[in-house]
Amino acid sequence: MPDVRIHQLEGFFHVAREGGYTKAAQAFPYPIGQPAVYQQVKGLQEALGVALVRQAGPRRTELTPEGRALFAFVAPFFEGLPKVLERVATGGAAPLVLASDQFLAMEALPPALRHAQKKCPGLVVRVEELATAEIVERVRSGHADAGLVLLLKGPPGLNWKPLGRIGAALLVPRNHPLAALGRKPTPQELAPHGLIAYEGDSPGRVLTERLLQEAGGRLKIAAEVTFAQTMRALVRQGVAPAFVPYLHWTKNAKDGKAKRNDTEETEAALPREPNTVAFDVSERLKGGALSFGVVYRSGTEESRAFAALFDGLRAAWS
Repeated sequence: MPDVRIHQLEGFFHVAREGGYTKAAQAFPYPIGQPAVYQQVKGLQEALGVALVRQAGPRRTELTPEGRALFAFVAPFFEGLPKVLERVATGGAAPLVLASDQFLAMEALPPALRHAQKKCPGLVVRVEELATAEIVERVRSGHADAGLVLLLKGPPGLNWKPLGRIGAALLVPRNHPLAALGRKPTPQELAPHGLIAYEGDSPGRVLTERLLQEAGGRLKIAAEVTFAQTMRALVRQGVAPAFVPYLHWTKNAKDGKAKRNDTEETEAALPREPNTVAFDVSERLKGGALSFGVVYRSGTEESRAFAALFDGLRAAWS
């Protein structure tokens, strides 16, 4: 393969487009003299062993057939390069891939993304809604730049930045016997009833089992799901009750520290679904509430797009 350098192709591009060495030197985005441009093109022709440019007048050049073929190939690259560089510099060169829990994508991401796009107008985020284990694996393998996820603790080998806490609500179909109680059911009253729960060893499933085990009960499964929205839809249709997550913590505007909502705010934050009633059971978590935050590989923080999104999340939730 011929030993061709990028600066030689750049010189050839400008000469081909401007039709002369002097005008080409003036068209460069940085200072360069006409003799240097001439040497770039001369070196390129020598490396290829073919004439690309010929003199057509005192200060005018034209392309040979080989030169026209090469120009057709390199022109789109050099013409598009300034815009690409600008987009790279402003964080908008390519979508930032964010693997996210569906609940967080719907509840926690929107205000953070609005904030991030004000700071970085070119920012584009591609959201992949996945289960927790898939989110961590996508980030670990490099197929996602970051993950917005619910975790009990940070995964090994990855950076983990908690942003806030998730509360738990018991969502009950309105025609269910537990709703007829008119109050928050006790663990003993819950025990005989099947519940809709997260699948497998997900953090949400672990938390649900913990809620019951600490009260001496065991989880009785009515259905297993991956996402909170599916869980809420099943409760809405009267299938069974479920422990569902909700954003239970807010930012203290005075000291910047997370605090629990007061009673009125908590009631407003509880899941609202037709034909259901909701009870806040967060106090039963006993310090085992889920953290939500961002998981990412070392070095990702150097990306301007990631920095903008992370700043948006931190401004909204921590």
